[in-house]
Amino acid sequence: MKYKDSILTITMAFIAVLITYYINHGLGLGPFIANGTVGIVAALTLPKGLAAAAYTASFVGMSADFILPTFSTALISGIIAGIVILATKPIFAGWGGKGGTTAALAVLLTLIVVNYLPIM
Repeated sequence: MKYKDSILTITMAFIAVLITYYINHGLGLGPFIANGTVGIVAALTLPKGLAAAAYTASFVGMSADFILPTFSTALISGIIAGIVILATKPIFAGWGGKGGTTAALAVLLTLIVVNYLPIM
């Protein structure tokens, strides 16, 4: 994968997490409306690879506010989600459940970073 494609994937994941998180918690519309909205818009407007990254990352934005309690934790989670999406791209390609598993891993890594590393 080219450097530019990697940056685009991380950026798209970052944006998708933030938008999903905002729709979910900021607007109070809930996780399913947030995920569905981001997924449909991504599928209709983005190239296939970026749409898949955005949809996968939108699962992260569905997290409850006691898991990702602030917008800044969602921001960190978006970056981590993009990196995890890139790192797991060749693994289980085409298998069901990969998006949710990737998102869960991104959230777990975010919790480790936020709770155990002195960056926040």
